[in-house]
Amino acid sequence: MSFPIVLDIALGLVFIFFVLSLLASEMQEIIGTLLQWRAEHLKQSIEVLLAGNENEKATDAQVLADALYDSPWIRSLNQEAKGPIAKTFRGGSHTIGRIYRALTGNRNVFGKGKTSGPSYIPSEAFANSLIERMQLENLWQVLAQDRLQEFATERILLPVTHSLSDLKASTGNEFLLNAERQQLEQAIAETVQDFQLGLVSLSDSLDRLIAKLDDFALMAQDVLPDQNYLTETFIRRLNYIKRSLDSTPTERSALLKKLRPSVAQLLDVFDSKSSTFRELGRLGQQGNATAQELLSRLDSDTITPALRSSLLAIARRIEATKEVAASGVVRNEVRQFGQEIEKWFDRGMERATGVYKRNAKAVALILGIATAIAINADSFHIATRLAKDSVLRGSITQTADQLVTDSPGDFGDNLSQVQAAIDQALEEIPFPLGYGDRVVQQQLEAEDTWPVPVVQRRFLGWLVSGFAISMGSTFWFNVLKRVANIRNTGEVGE
Repeated sequence: MSFPIVLDIALGLVFIFFVLSLLASEMQEIIGTLLQWRAEHLKQSIEVLLAGNENEKATDAQVLADALYDSPWIRSLNQEAKGPIAKTFRGGSHTIGRIYRALTGNRNVFGKGKTSGPSYIPSEAFANSLIERMQLENLWQVLAQDRLQEFATERILLPVTHSLSDLKASTGNEFLLNAERQQLEQAIAETVQDFQLGLVSLSDSLDRLIAKLDDFALMAQDVLPDQNYLTETFIRRLNYIKRSLDSTPTERSALLKKLRPSVAQLLDVFDSKSSTFRELGRLGQQGNATAQELLSRLDSDTITPALRSSLLAIARRIEATKEVAASGVVRNEVRQFGQEIEKWFDRGMERATGVYKRNAKAVALILGIATAIAINADSFHIATRLAKDSVLRGSITQTADQLVTDSPGDFGDNLSQVQAAIDQALEEIPFPLGYGDRVVQQQLEAEDTWPVPVVQRRFLGWLVSGFAISMGSTFWFNVLKRVANIRNTGEVGE
């Protein structure tokens, strides 16, 4: 057998494998759509991520995943079908899914009363839904506000009150600077309220408090008599209070760090023995409505222990690497934490994608073998017919050459041309496939000379075809182009 004939046979085999892999790919896509394999795998991958690969925490992770899927961020991604035809198809798909789960015993991963879920979730949507469930922004706000109020009271109002009391005792004037002190209290209350409303950052609020102390000192100088040792003593004490608050950039940074709740501290709220939980509990007992609402929403199902450990590791990494800016804005650390959650989610989904591809490969192999058996695609018989039937070989190689010529780019870029060429080939070329009398008779005759009696020639041919089909249409299209180019180059050389 000459080399050009061998290339023709190889080109014919590759073309037939390409056609069959297209068929199997379409079947796999239809089955995957009906059974929602992508959506199911995504939900299960998220559950594994939340459970931290701990099997004993799987139930808690499922409950948490169901709660996240109920959030507006993720629920809006699962678009319902519109129109009677689309709704009918979707309803049929859901029915098939229920029958499949009933027959296989698989649980409904989408949750009770639900039949579908999104096939793709952006990392931002996942991070936002998780942070929203944990109420981190509200928790950050209520803790920072309480710390700011406590700071203003203990580090400004109380020292000023004590100094003013000493001044009043020394002068015998109980009404001295009362109006000015009330203005200071009102200014501090307005500053804390503006921070509560999110109008100013924590850093700016600290600057405003110190500025209000300066304003009080100026008013005191205007009211108190000049060149009086009591006035000088009182002003020096006010200056000392100010220096204790903001003497150096390092001191100011340390003060901001005490006022600003870290993400690690926020996550400690899910531990009933932590100082953060006790701090929130104290605020709730004092009548803070936001703290009471947060406490009512905190339960064992809010996040799993494994998830809390993962999030704590992320939070500590942020603490170790970040530089606290003097002009930091409200909730900037929570937002940075959300960005880190997005990266963590993306890494988890990359691993999940690898698992899905391996599972899809196994399904493709099963479908490939099933397709080969269903249409009697015996690789040995196909190769034999291509070797013996020059007309068949010529028809297939001509069609393959035309396909490669008309589709010079990638497979995905020429899908319409490829589909048209395949449809024409299926109509015009008598492929050596199927269970027709002639094909079956030729296979039986070949069995008589088969040297391996333990395994039937046809069965082994099905397996080879099944493995070939599972390689995918893109793979065989690329091989087809290479073989065709080699063959055509050889012909030009002749």
